[in-house]
Amino acid sequence: MAGVRECALAAADALELARDELCRLDSPAGDGDHGVTMALAAHAVRNALDAAPDASGADLLVHLAAAAGSVGGASGPLYASALLAAATTVRQAGPDTGTVPLVARCAEAAQAAIVNLGHAKPGDKTILDALDPAVRSLLLETSNTEMGDALAQAATAARAGAAATAQMTAAAGRARVLGERSRGFADPGATSMAIIIEAAASAFRGRPPRSATRP
Repeated sequence: MAGVRECALAAADALELARDELCRLDSPAGDGDHGVTMALAAHAVRNALDAAPDASGADLLVHLAAAAGSVGGASGPLYASALLAAATTVRQAGPDTGTVPLVARCAEAAQAAIVNLGHAKPGDKTILDALDPAVRSLLLETSNTEMGDALAQAATAARAGAAATAQMTAAAGRARVLGERSRGFADPGATSMAIIIEAAASAFRGRPPRSATRP
């Protein structure tokens, strides 16, 4: 059974494998560098974990936030804010750790932080279109739900949300300048978020994730 550290390493692996596909998805609307940015974030995460081998819980999330934020771009600040919000939620939970309801609250806090920073909403063809369905899936679970099952359901919801962005018109982010021409390709930010959630879910269950580049 994996913890935050193992899930973060699994997500780093998956993002590095998906680098070229994420760049391809980013090409129509951006610089085609989203995959490179996420791969750099993955490298920074590995360095952060190596530098803090004994960190856990909220402290570990803070280290991961600093690593994510160090890559800059559009994604770095969003992930940094999300992870810091999750860290605050963990600290406030006290002894209530490792439960599905806490993970759901962390995910909800992370989403709120991204909304506050980026001012987007679900349906705008952004990272939120993968995160929001995952959060809603987690909030439906109870303390009696197995963590592996809850994360797997959240990953499935995130994947479906990311895939659905291919039929959306971008209303936020760089792709919004394309208008109707932004249809026909999945949002790279939503796709990378889905990859992260799926990798974490697979790591928790101790098995490799499905194809990291599947839209």
